[in-house]
Amino acid sequence: MRRHLTFSLLIGWLLMLSLEADETAAPLRVGLAWPKGARTIDARIPGWPLTRVAARISGATGWEVFLEPGSDRPVRATFTNLPPAEALRRLLGGLNFSLQPQPKGPSRLYIYASDRDRAVQRIVADDHKPGRIPNEVIVRLKPNSTVTIEEIASAVGGRLIGKAPALRAYRLQFDTAEAAEAARKKIAEMTEVAATENNYRWEAPDAPEGSPAGSATPPATGSASLKPRLAPDGKDTVVGIIDTAAQPMSADKEAFVLSRTDLVEGRSSDPGIWHGTAMAEEFLRGVSMTDTAAGGSAVRLRLYNAYGANETATSFDVTRGVLRAAEDGVRILSLSLGGPEPSPMLQEALASFAEQGGLVFVAAGNQGSEAPFYPAADPRVIAVTAVNREGGPMPWANRGNYVDVGAPGVTYIPFQGQTWVVRGTSPATALTAGMAAGYADRTGAPLGAVRDTILRDLSFQPKP
Repeated sequence: MRRHLTFSLLIGWLLMLSLEADETAAPLRVGLAWPKGARTIDARIPGWPLTRVAARISGATGWEVFLEPGSDRPVRATFTNLPPAEALRRLLGGLNFSLQPQPKGPSRLYIYASDRDRAVQRIVADDHKPGRIPNEVIVRLKPNSTVTIEEIASAVGGRLIGKAPALRAYRLQFDTAEAAEAARKKIAEMTEVAATENNYRWEAPDAPEGSPAGSATPPATGSASLKPRLAPDGKDTVVGIIDTAAQPMSADKEAFVLSRTDLVEGRSSDPGIWHGTAMAEEFLRGVSMTDTAAGGSAVRLRLYNAYGANETATSFDVTRGVLRAAEDGVRILSLSLGGPEPSPMLQEALASFAEQGGLVFVAAGNQGSEAPFYPAADPRVIAVTAVNREGGPMPWANRGNYVDVGAPGVTYIPFQGQTWVVRGTSPATALTAGMAAGYADRTGAPLGAVRDTILRDLSFQPKP
């Protein structure tokens, strides 16, 4: 009976600590939300170069954008529901701007320090929208293919920019969407090719918010008392988190980190806590709640950076992360990313991970929808949503039939002298993965039994 209540009692306790006011506040998104023709604009820009912001403005509006050379600078701006003119003032970091309609063609936006005539650097438009990447094709070769991917890329005019040899999958990029589609048709006719697939961009993870000074926060439930120990048989419970890069944590928490791996080059320039850092902190909190032996915990953590300096990750790079984690001896995975379209190659990688006895927790998403969200909707994973005190989904949390379990979706993390509020199905997922890992380490239960206990104790039943 005690084992059966392990997770449900702890989750109930955490939900009692949640602040009612935080249950309806939607998670923040990193990026620029500027729909064409919109009267109000939203943005959370954590230090992007001005050239990148200008490219995003051009992609969103269709304007031709020109920048004065030498005026690039980092942009940090967070706002909602601003009219376009005010949004531009906030986004351009004190620079002047002039929007000029043209008799023929799109309007032109000039960005300059003192003289509009100096704004001569043309900015290439980039909408960088989540979804299918139109100028890329994933090529899957047949086993023992005698044709190399380099030969195929040369034949169709593509650039090879990524490899996943374990799945015989390769990422080709083309100059335009039209060139990619023409190449796809040629590649499909090649007898050495097993299949072609799409590559997807998945939107930015939810941004942690700095808690206002003097605001009320729940009692600390962190992992300060968690201590590392070596497993007697040398087999630690190794967990992988595929997310943004993670900043260094306090020394007691860094003792649990085995490695940091950059699947994509670069790091965020956000001066606050990064999403990957918040997930590592919340994971360790989950471990501390279930791995309560006096001797410490043999759980260890590997962190995989799938975003680099970008605000989106690709399904191809996440797949590479799953494959790398399997090679690194990871037994439990936590993923807080995804989109509405399934990736066959990622599904294959997750199936292989599960068949080897691995356990995967995936965030169900924050669209407030019942529609499938992948890879959470993959039957091989445990899909985690965020719930309120009554056990129902938060207003912004996905609640489709594919969702397996629910956990608190609001957490408070002290970092660099400030308390950060993190909302979303992401912290719910990291917490659940940590509790599962700690439970497996403390009890010695096989992961199959841990999975059964999690599904039973934290079962989420969507209301009709």
